[in-house]
Amino acid sequence: MGKIAILMPEIISHQDYELLSGVYSQAKRLGYDLIVLTGVLNSQRELRYDSYIAGLENIYSLVCMCRFDGIIYAAERFRTPELTEKIISYLRQTDAPCIVLGDELKDFTSLYANEYDSVFDLTTHLIKAHGCKKLYCITGVPEHRSSQERLRAFTDACSENGVAVTEDDVFYGYFWKDVPTKIGEDIACGRIEKPDGIVCTSDIMAVALIESLKEHGLRVPEDIAVTGFDGGLEAIMNEPSITTVCGRDKQFGSNAMLTLHNLITGGSEPVLRCQSIFFGRSCGCSYERIAESNQREGSALSYLKRKFSHMIESRPFIATDHIHSMSRSSTLQELSDSISSVAHMIRDWDRLDVCLCSDWRADIDNPDKFRQYGFSDEMFMLLSKRRGSNERAMYSFPTRSLLPALNAPHDPHLIVMTSLHCDGQILGSCSVGYTDPKDIEIDEYLISFCDSISSALISLQKKMYAKHFSEQFSKLSVADPISGMLNKRGFMIHLPEILSRNRYSGTRSFLLLITYYPDEFALGDPSNVIADIIRNACGNSLCARIQDKIYSVLLSVSSDGQPDQIAEELILSIENSMRTRFAVTETVSLPEFITEASEITDYEMSIIDEQLSSCISALSDKKTAAQNNFIDYREQLYHIRRNILSQPQLEWEISELAKEMAISRSHFQRLYKQLFGVTAKDDMISARIKRAMQLLANTDMRIQEVAEQCGYNNESHFMRQFKDKCGMTAAQYRKTNK
Repeated sequence: MGKIAILMPEIISHQDYELLSGVYSQAKRLGYDLIVLTGVLNSQRELRYDSYIAGLENIYSLVCMCRFDGIIYAAERFRTPELTEKIISYLRQTDAPCIVLGDELKDFTSLYANEYDSVFDLTTHLIKAHGCKKLYCITGVPEHRSSQERLRAFTDACSENGVAVTEDDVFYGYFWKDVPTKIGEDIACGRIEKPDGIVCTSDIMAVALIESLKEHGLRVPEDIAVTGFDGGLEAIMNEPSITTVCGRDKQFGSNAMLTLHNLITGGSEPVLRCQSIFFGRSCGCSYERIAESNQREGSALSYLKRKFSHMIESRPFIATDHIHSMSRSSTLQELSDSISSVAHMIRDWDRLDVCLCSDWRADIDNPDKFRQYGFSDEMFMLLSKRRGSNERAMYSFPTRSLLPALNAPHDPHLIVMTSLHCDGQILGSCSVGYTDPKDIEIDEYLISFCDSISSALISLQKKMYAKHFSEQFSKLSVADPISGMLNKRGFMIHLPEILSRNRYSGTRSFLLLITYYPDEFALGDPSNVIADIIRNACGNSLCARIQDKIYSVLLSVSSDGQPDQIAEELILSIENSMRTRFAVTETVSLPEFITEASEITDYEMSIIDEQLSSCISALSDKKTAAQNNFIDYREQLYHIRRNILSQPQLEWEISELAKEMAISRSHFQRLYKQLFGVTAKDDMISARIKRAMQLLANTDMRIQEVAEQCGYNNESHFMRQFKDKCGMTAAQYRKTNK
């Protein structure tokens, strides 16, 4: 499968779509992918040029960095000489065959659209079908090749049909409105002789002329017949509709691809002719002929319908919140997931690839130094998405291969590539694939989508810079600047003294590491609150924030103590404190806590440092597994038990808990008993009785209310169970302990 690049400044007008349609129809037939490199905005330097425009235009540099079998440069569409010079310099750096459309360029093959035949046919139509004897022509720019070819077709048709043409019958309208407007006024006022018809070599000039004639009391076509050229919406939607030429750009695109294929292969694919006349009312044709023409040449109307339909269908996506969704990402994976989740805001695509320059992070020690032009030799695939699925991503590949998926066997693709950039920094590219050129929409949704990705990358950059400088600062201090706890360095400095004391007293020392997920929950980022709670819960125990969202505690455990039980009690205390701090209701879930404990048996500090690193790695693996729903029954059971002990008043059903873990009821009961030494039922009862004892001793609630607060629907059942566990009635307990 070959790859063809086409360079276009924008894809906006009906003519742009016609050109792409012509190129892609032949590229697909001949077995080529078509890659559209577009700067999105065909801006003129005198109107606007800044770092944003420069970033958009950077996409064209890919033409000399990637392997293309051929290149089509739509030169006639670019308005800016400076950009044209830059593109030419890129083209000279590649040895791929190149076709230049509508302009002469040394060392390259130039191709011009056939504009003679259709203007000749239009002029002949006015003479033969409508009996015009006196004709004017409003062409484009003097010495301009396209303008002169259209003028030559007009004069040749007049000559062949016996209609005299003088220099006074030819006007140069510069493809704009001013001159045709003045001509209409001069004809109406008698300064120019009134002709039978006027051939305009662009629709814009024809529309302006008709408007001027009507404004000054002349009727079209009754007084003067008018024709246009281009087949654009302005002609078809005008009143009266304008007889014009359709298919110029589609034919141009088709023949450009065929000519390029012949250059690549040495073949001789014949060029095509698919231009035709769209008959409107402006020339005086019958309604029957106009209706027939509308039915045959309805591409511009179809384009308008698609645009309108797209506008209506896109309205629901105006509130996607993609900017916030992307910008809050803390890692590349989170950003990739966020981009994937809002990709539906782009319409009618079938593939989406977001690629980053390998140096998108810039220089972390010198943030003002970053890529301002071109692309890196190696790119990073951030997201490779297809309709209904995601492909492999998060890997690097050589820029010259463009997109790795194009190297595997596939049907011809149509891919539009735009630049990712922000504040003057080149970050990467966004590639959107389509099955039909008509589906391409370079609109505010796509631009906002790309800009949001770029802004999110800059935001991620800043987070990385902040983390880097925080880590650098932490290496020089013993306190964590965010939480106020000790940092890893402070933890390791204070550790030997406590280890020595524990060793002397015969107390065992355990490293306990704690983390949680997700990183944020419904009420915000809990990291500082968790740090504060751990510091208060640990009392005199050594604790620290050794990494972002990882806390360490040194547990001092007696010879017969249970470190797992101590860790569980600490996590339970943290959860209860969080419920109080955040006023958590049953509808809001707390973060899930994960722990890793390891006994310190070797007191050499370098060994302990390695042990701590191993614990951090194991804890991170557990967190990844939990986030990806991998089965870890131990962590799940600890979580369930903490919930039972902290909320005994709830209706805990063994079968529901087993279902939550996706195991059988008997398997759940066996695992629970093996891990905790008691059954889940016994834990529920003990937790309820403990809560009842607290309420009896500290409140004036009636026995029935205490029972209800502890999850008992039957007061008698509560009183019987309380006496079995405590050896006295609830009333006796209150009398003794209140």
